[in-house]
Amino acid sequence: MKKAAYLLHDGFELTEALGSLDILSRSRQIAPFLLSDMEGLIVKSPCGVEVKADALIKDSRIEDFDFLILPGGKQGVEGLFASDVAIAFIKEAKEKGKHVHAICAAPSILGRLGYLKGVRATCFPGFELGEANWEKDATVITDKGTVTARSMGYSLSFGHAIVKLEAGEEADRQIAKGELGLTI
Repeated sequence: MKKAAYLLHDGFELTEALGSLDILSRSRQIAPFLLSDMEGLIVKSPCGVEVKADALIKDSRIEDFDFLILPGGKQGVEGLFASDVAIAFIKEAKEKGKHVHAICAAPSILGRLGYLKGVRATCFPGFELGEANWEKDATVITDKGTVTARSMGYSLSFGHAIVKLEAGEEADRQIAKGELGLTI
């Protein structure tokens, strides 16, 4: 089973994290983990909902995960980008050939770090930062091992695209059948 690490900082977008996490969990082939960039395990969303992470980023090893996911939320994204610990974790993942997927404002982190050079990507309007082949009207893009999505409204589609890439089309078809209440 693959392991996915969600990197969370106060201000993360709740639906982008938990909506896509639910889709990944339903694949039964990906185990998602929440990693906090805060001093403790509790991470707060802009709407006031607190989520308890599984571990702190600073106490985690990149070797324990197959890929990373960066949810959006302006405050959360800027917090991650300003965090030496989070940026080092992302850089180590990329150096070891691991995928890093991002939604909403979060692709701007990958763009500013130079990891989207030559990659088709999308993000929330106004966050087209750094080098990428930004496609402003796209909703979800998978290119060169990276999934990016435009905004919170595409959280489930973002999750499905990650499942397709990381666990295969059949795993995603089974999730879609279950979501629609069809016999699997």
